[in-house]
Amino acid sequence: MKSRLTIFIAINSIVIVIWVIYLFSIQILNAHDLKETIYIRQNPSKKIIIPYRGNIYDRHGNLLVSSIKYYQIDLDRNSIINYCKRNPEIKIREIYAKISNVISENSSLMKEQVSEKLNKKPVYSNIFISENISETQLLKIKNEFEKEKIPGLVHTFSKIRRFYPYDKLGANFLGMIEEIKDESLNSNKEMIYKVYGKNGIEATFNEELSGKFGWKETIYDANNKRVPLLFLKEKNPQNGNSLILTIDKNLQEILEENLQNGLKDYKAKNAIGIIMQPSTGEVLAMAGISKDNTNKSASMLRASVNLPVSFMFEPGSTLKPVTALLAIENNIYKPSDKIDCRNYKITYESEERTIRDDHKYKFLSFKDIIAYSSNVGISKIVEEIGSKVLYERMIASGFGHKTGSNIGGETSGILRKPKDWQGFSLHSISFGQEISVTALQLANAYCAFANGGKVMQPYILKKVKNEEGKIIKTFDPKVLRKISDKRSIDTLKVFLKGVVDYGTATGTKMSFLEIAGKTGTAEKSIRGKQGYAEEKYTSIFVGFFPVDEPQYVIVIVYDEADYKSFSYYATLSAVPTFKDIVINIINLPNSNTIANVKEKNKEYISAPNIIGMTKEKALNVLNKKKINFELKELKGNGIVVNQFPKPNTSFDKNEYLIVILDKEEHFQEENAFDYKMPNFIGLTLRKAIAKANKKNIKLVVKGNGIIYSQSIPSESKIKFGEICKVTAK
Repeated sequence: MKSRLTIFIAINSIVIVIWVIYLFSIQILNAHDLKETIYIRQNPSKKIIIPYRGNIYDRHGNLLVSSIKYYQIDLDRNSIINYCKRNPEIKIREIYAKISNVISENSSLMKEQVSEKLNKKPVYSNIFISENISETQLLKIKNEFEKEKIPGLVHTFSKIRRFYPYDKLGANFLGMIEEIKDESLNSNKEMIYKVYGKNGIEATFNEELSGKFGWKETIYDANNKRVPLLFLKEKNPQNGNSLILTIDKNLQEILEENLQNGLKDYKAKNAIGIIMQPSTGEVLAMAGISKDNTNKSASMLRASVNLPVSFMFEPGSTLKPVTALLAIENNIYKPSDKIDCRNYKITYESEERTIRDDHKYKFLSFKDIIAYSSNVGISKIVEEIGSKVLYERMIASGFGHKTGSNIGGETSGILRKPKDWQGFSLHSISFGQEISVTALQLANAYCAFANGGKVMQPYILKKVKNEEGKIIKTFDPKVLRKISDKRSIDTLKVFLKGVVDYGTATGTKMSFLEIAGKTGTAEKSIRGKQGYAEEKYTSIFVGFFPVDEPQYVIVIVYDEADYKSFSYYATLSAVPTFKDIVINIINLPNSNTIANVKEKNKEYISAPNIIGMTKEKALNVLNKKKINFELKELKGNGIVVNQFPKPNTSFDKNEYLIVILDKEEHFQEENAFDYKMPNFIGLTLRKAIAKANKKNIKLVVKGNGIIYSQSIPSESKIKFGEICKVTAK
């Protein structure tokens, strides 16, 4: 009995010693390398939660881009087999059949595909099913598994994909995203999935769209199941903000459809268009379509360059209004003045050049030089302006530098400084050679012609809203600078309207709508060489409507339109496309263009100067000009002491001119002669013109450089709108 007890005690002692040694080796020596496992069991890890990327909408709330999260689903077949062992009445084949049905009915996978994967060997391993299960599909699959009490479903985040409800619409400017999977970004060695904008809107406003990661602490048991402990912390992800663009989906569709048709009809290499709102600088639509891209997928188009802001071209005759406006402002020519437009030979040093027009003209009025697009005429006009003044106006109009639009991929164009101009550069630039512009730059310059002389900052982002739908940022129109006065701009509008009414763009004339614009058919320079390529042209038309209160500026550009069919002439390609777009716009259900034209059918006239006239004489002038007026007699019959609008100011003919009368003895000489001529001598033309504009003095300039004489001496009393001739050298 005693020996048995001794044996029992010895055996237990040995077991206890072995157990102590085992525990010592585990906890102290870590002989089985379990420290990491223990750490994981006792310390929570962070599971990264991926935020949703923000949506992109058009100005009316139409969804252009959204995000869809995709998940990977796997099946733990070991847990399914164990489940069947615990429930002998359930056969493994029946469970697999149910799983195949559930997944195939709620995804794009075929039942046979799922079944084949489930039956792969070894049977106890986890099996991958798909990594392309959307969040909506996953929710349905999970609900069915829970309903049928089927175990083994494992799901993990896979990726984010952008969804485009209108497929290729706006592909070039919307851009695309790129994904990164990086384990090094996370101390828990969990793969972190990130997306960023690669180009277009996605890249430009990536910070707004991205959002911020969330996380939650997790502890898993020995069966790799999450333990729901109350002390575990988590932080919700902050989803990206959504963008509301200035783009109008309907206008974008119209523009793209017509450019596609034009690309095919005129066999062009590229077709480019942009629609802007001149009063605000908002980009309403933009598209660039290449012949090489017509059969490419939407994703490939999103990776391509945005031609309206990146493609540079010589603007040709569409640049002539810049020179014309300077001549109008400085009263160099009146609209009716005749200019010799026969072939013009000019000589610089030992070189000679002859400037010609496509059509032979003899004498054209200043206005008709723009209407018929005479290179000879504009060359003679620009000589009266000079290189410095022209260059400064080009820069002020937005050429030679980026517009500030913040649209990804924008280029600055090419405009050399006057010191780098050659002998004939002044003439060439006046009709759009030796300079390269983008469609956006050209559109923005014409916005200034349309809105009264204000150069706007173009923009494409209108508002930013957070995931609750609250507007957190708003972008308003921004005037960068004013380049001209209303009188000069109104005169230029008449010139540009003449282009459509009887000039080179009669193809876009409409009886019910007044349109102004300018054609340009520009030769293409040979890259890396001097001179121009044969049979290769850029065809351009830029216009705005309605003329009195413009709502839209549209630029159409065809690169290398067919030469044999004469489609390279803007009149036969860009002009018809412009007209089709205008017709589509005014026929939109919500368009009020025609209604506004009828309601605001204005005729602008210049107010005559009747200050100092007797009542009888003033009324005679007003009646002859058929001007509505309203008399305000302060002291009975007398003379006109003031008037509104002021003399020489443009105003609507339907409005009333207010005439203020007072007795003659109360009329002070300074009422009519309350201005003094400033001293222009020694000033540059630019400073002199600015000074004259403030005093409402019209300068007639002869020569270039510094002013050395003026026709009216300084300090002389002058009338409102006095004309002063100055000479510079």
